[in-house]
Amino acid sequence: MDTILLWSTKAKSKEGKTQCIWDLCYSPDGTILVVAAGSSLLIYGAEDAELRKTLKGHRDTIYAVDWSHDGKYFASGSADKCVVIWKASSLEGLVKYKHNDAIQSLAFNPSTLLLASCGCTDFVFWTIDQESVVKTKLPTRATCCSWRFDGQYLAIGLYNGVISIRNKATEEIARIERPGSPIIWRLRWSPIKGERELLAVVDWNQKLSFYQLCGKQLIYGDGHNVQQLALVPKVGKDRNLAFDPCDVTWFGLKCDAVATCGSDRSCVLYSSEGNRLCTINQQQSWIWCCRTRPGENQIVVGCQDGTIETTQLLLTTVHSLYRDRYAYRESLTDVVVQHLVTQQKARIKCRDYVRKIAVYKNRLAIQLSDKILIYEPSTDDPTDMHYRVREKLSQTIDCQLLVVTTHNLVFCKANHLTSMNFQGIREREWVLDGAVRYIRIVGGPPTRETLLVGLKNGQAMKVILDNTFPVQLVKLLGGIRCADISRNRDKLGVIDDNNTLSVFCLRTKEMLFQEPNVVSLAWNMTNNELLSFSGTDSISIKAGQFPSYAQHVKGVVVGFCGSFIHCLHENTINRVEVSLAPAMYYYLEAGHLNEARQMSCHGLTDPDWTALGQTALSKLNLDIAKYAYIRLGEPLMLAFIQQLEERRRRAEWSENEATPSPGALMAMGDVATYLGKFSEAAALYTRAGTDFGGLRRVVEMYTDLRRFDDAREAMGAGGDCAEQKQLMAKHADWARSTNEHHIAAKMYMDAGEFAKAIELAGEHGWTDVLLEISRRLDKGDRDCLERCATQLARLGEYAFAADCYARYGDVENQLALHVEARNWEEAFSLVEKHPEHTGRVYLPYAQWLAENDKFEEAQAAFAKGGLQTEAIRVLEQLATCAATESRFEDAGFYHWKLSTQCLQMARDAKDIKKRRQHLKKYYELQRKADIYYVYSNIHRYIHEPFSSQMTETYFNMARYLVNMLQTNDVAAVSKVSILHTLAKHGRALGAFKLARAVYDRLQHLHLPPDIRDKVELASLSIRAKRCVDSEDLNVMCYRCSTTNPLLSNSENRCINCREPFVFSFISMEQLPLVEFVPENGISHEMAMDYLKSDVGKQSPDSVKYSHTAANPENNASQTLKISPGYGDPFSEQDLFTAKLLNADLNSGPYTPVQLDAETLRSLAASEVIVIELPPPLRPRYYKSVLPEVHVTQCLTCHKLFNTDDYELAVLRMGCCPYCRTPRE
Repeated sequence: MDTILLWSTKAKSKEGKTQCIWDLCYSPDGTILVVAAGSSLLIYGAEDAELRKTLKGHRDTIYAVDWSHDGKYFASGSADKCVVIWKASSLEGLVKYKHNDAIQSLAFNPSTLLLASCGCTDFVFWTIDQESVVKTKLPTRATCCSWRFDGQYLAIGLYNGVISIRNKATEEIARIERPGSPIIWRLRWSPIKGERELLAVVDWNQKLSFYQLCGKQLIYGDGHNVQQLALVPKVGKDRNLAFDPCDVTWFGLKCDAVATCGSDRSCVLYSSEGNRLCTINQQQSWIWCCRTRPGENQIVVGCQDGTIETTQLLLTTVHSLYRDRYAYRESLTDVVVQHLVTQQKARIKCRDYVRKIAVYKNRLAIQLSDKILIYEPSTDDPTDMHYRVREKLSQTIDCQLLVVTTHNLVFCKANHLTSMNFQGIREREWVLDGAVRYIRIVGGPPTRETLLVGLKNGQAMKVILDNTFPVQLVKLLGGIRCADISRNRDKLGVIDDNNTLSVFCLRTKEMLFQEPNVVSLAWNMTNNELLSFSGTDSISIKAGQFPSYAQHVKGVVVGFCGSFIHCLHENTINRVEVSLAPAMYYYLEAGHLNEARQMSCHGLTDPDWTALGQTALSKLNLDIAKYAYIRLGEPLMLAFIQQLEERRRRAEWSENEATPSPGALMAMGDVATYLGKFSEAAALYTRAGTDFGGLRRVVEMYTDLRRFDDAREAMGAGGDCAEQKQLMAKHADWARSTNEHHIAAKMYMDAGEFAKAIELAGEHGWTDVLLEISRRLDKGDRDCLERCATQLARLGEYAFAADCYARYGDVENQLALHVEARNWEEAFSLVEKHPEHTGRVYLPYAQWLAENDKFEEAQAAFAKGGLQTEAIRVLEQLATCAATESRFEDAGFYHWKLSTQCLQMARDAKDIKKRRQHLKKYYELQRKADIYYVYSNIHRYIHEPFSSQMTETYFNMARYLVNMLQTNDVAAVSKVSILHTLAKHGRALGAFKLARAVYDRLQHLHLPPDIRDKVELASLSIRAKRCVDSEDLNVMCYRCSTTNPLLSNSENRCINCREPFVFSFISMEQLPLVEFVPENGISHEMAMDYLKSDVGKQSPDSVKYSHTAANPENNASQTLKISPGYGDPFSEQDLFTAKLLNADLNSGPYTPVQLDAETLRSLAASEVIVIELPPPLRPRYYKSVLPEVHVTQCLTCHKLFNTDDYELAVLRMGCCPYCRTPRE
């Protein structure tokens, strides 16, 4: 490592005596140096050593000085026990405070204005805003102190070998005890944050150590074991200095080294791992202090004899590049190898000063202080970055340049080149005519590699390792600074001292061209014609003899491979991709297609490949054109090229024609047409001549281009009638494409293209044109008449469209037209004439009725058309959609309609099996209709803000649904909503046991968030209620008088006698009805006669009974009303009650009570409701056991209602609430 003495001076007192320099420091910007000389402060200029001022503020020797991080203040500490804070701007004292003993060390905090001062027995933290200082006692004498880079912790070195780590609150957070208790003379934290925050320590046991904050000493091993070893021992190996150190300071922009000085009268540089690197300077007396100048590679020292000396360290860039591997020095002792393609890096720790680096293929040479190490990759993988030592030469060689080859090392010193093998044996030496300025290895076989050498006298030499005689390539007037040879070794580029690039042809020795203001060059490693050279913040690319073009890139070019340039900028190699498109276009303009293709292979864009393909295609170079379009992935162009290749194989032209033949001209015309160069194509076709179809090709081209005037001009008078007509038709197509549609339609009519005219008139809604076309069409032209009718129908002219269909007798399309127009009367009249088409009319008519909610008429239409299945399908779709859309009233209504259809189909079925299937489906649809009808109220209650029913009604509905849904679920019906409603209203009515059970059941279901909160709260609060249900809510069977639970598994039947409960389908209250059937042998007519007889009954005046089944149009309901003056019911019901009491309730499945003729006669007709269901179902009979309850039956849906509720619903809705049958 070379050093330069910048300046040296001696501090003397007024009497001329030398003064010892105890401490010194730089300002943060490195422009001012403060020196503690005796009891004075000397202010020097850091550049010129000019003494600017001498400051007097102490009465005794000054031992310590330091500068604040912002540069506004500096401090001095003296043996007079005082610390003085100085203002940097005016060089005047600002504050002074005292310690109990002499001041030993000062340290400003690197992040805040906080000063730490250490005396012999205490230390103080001072800030500018405090009036007094607080002293903290130390167990022994303090010798030094230093802040960590972030200003959080202070390290204090003590006289007894202890290092104390303190925080800003003066608390000790860590403690390091040095073995042997040596005096800790100086310590310093690394001033910047790095991978390791190190504390450098020197003591008077002549040791150098490095510590971390935790107090653990760093130990550095060999190779990759560094970090592992740093974690193992607690006390590690110290670095022996062999002298008493007086100071230590961090050196380098990255603080990767430290400088120490002391009793050996020298300043020595060590790596951050403690390895000795070099001696910086040598003095005549002890060196008490040293500091690094901020931002520079300079070190200033202060000596016992008053000498102040600044030394510059010359740290040149040590690196080497060969193709894709770049090696450079880092931290003075490490070598980093970077793969420029994969960007992988490998670090080699040498633990010695790295002097030279050389890299070549799979070889890496590193010159250290006393040896040379040769490395090679561990494997043959070209991307492998793991290196191992191949050879080790323990020799100290003084050289200027170092080159490594496969088996040799080449050293350069002055005008001597020396080749040495890896065993250290010198094989050959060359003595050149001038000093070597530049050397580059250009490759070659092992032991015969070629070196390109540039000399100071202007010679460019070629040296081959196995050849004793160097070969002169060129000779310049000035010295050579850089040189490179092309890939084929036929061109040489050199740069002289005037920064002029000269390129020579090595075959003829003539100069090809020159470029000024060039600092580096590199030939492309894959293309012999490409040269890159760098100037001022730009890199230029030159291809052959074409003009160069520049690209703005920072740095100098050191390598060029393909389309990537390797640029060296601030000790970093950047891999930059440059565009070779300008070079490719130069070759295209010159007609060099092969060279242009080579340029295109280096990362050019699709437009560049397109330009290459088009140029090659226009010159009929099909191979290059095919290569280009394969890269572009254009199958159409490749198919076109394949056609041209086939034509070339048919010998339409040959490849080596000096003058293009007619076949070649035709092919070139096709290419020009394909590329859109139509004028050029017409000229080529014309040159080919008429005999080869050139004129015909011109007409076809202009016709395809819709340039009909040019086509007619090219055709002239020689065209026949067919060609003229074809041209006219194409002209009409062009008029249509140019939006002249009306003219195009007339041209189509004149040319007899009626189909196209109809299509065009239909697109624009020209009814008059369509009518004109229909009149001009013949009856036999069925296709055009149908097209015309279709367009007229689309435009709403159904009458004219029907006339077109009628002209050729198309009844089906006429009916379809009437159906589309909803002209049902005309469609029915046409069906009467053609009854075989009945289904074509009544099916859409029924669908239209169903869409307009006219289901009765729709079913009649389906029936009239014989489409019963379609009627059911439509109703099923309506029912499914209603349930999906949460229209549950409609869903119930549609399911009821479906059930009536199934019942009708069961009545019409001849097969017993099918009848049973229809009846089974009927009962299932009735069940779903009931559930949807009742659930609609629950759904409204859950989702609407106001309730429309009473609490008892919602309770009855929810209980009914829970019992009905015990076995099978129904689509879209939410059990959560039902159970929530049941629990809420059950609790309100006093059914606490029921509510608790329902809430427990809800806990096991997936609930919406809003309901879950309510359920959880209610489930907790219900626990405070008694676990019983109100007796008012008990369900009693009117047949067996059994009290039933509110919820059961019997689906709304009595748990004892299995009697189905009958509900009022508005309030869902249980009606006091008991079902009975006549005994076997009594027909329905006989039973009705018995019921209407007066035997054993009260007079008619006491009973009000209304039965309007005979006139269902006015009132389709049956009402049972009992007069309040009616006699004792028990006397009338003795026979019926006896039947009930004598019935066997536990002998098999449920059967209604069977009544004989006598019992039937004893019943009052007003107490009996007969549900006369359509066949094949049998009538059902019910006896009221509570005469005061009025019950009404809807004779359409046969549902039973409480009379008051029913009448109120009819008044409000005007129809039955279940089946929606209108009522007056």
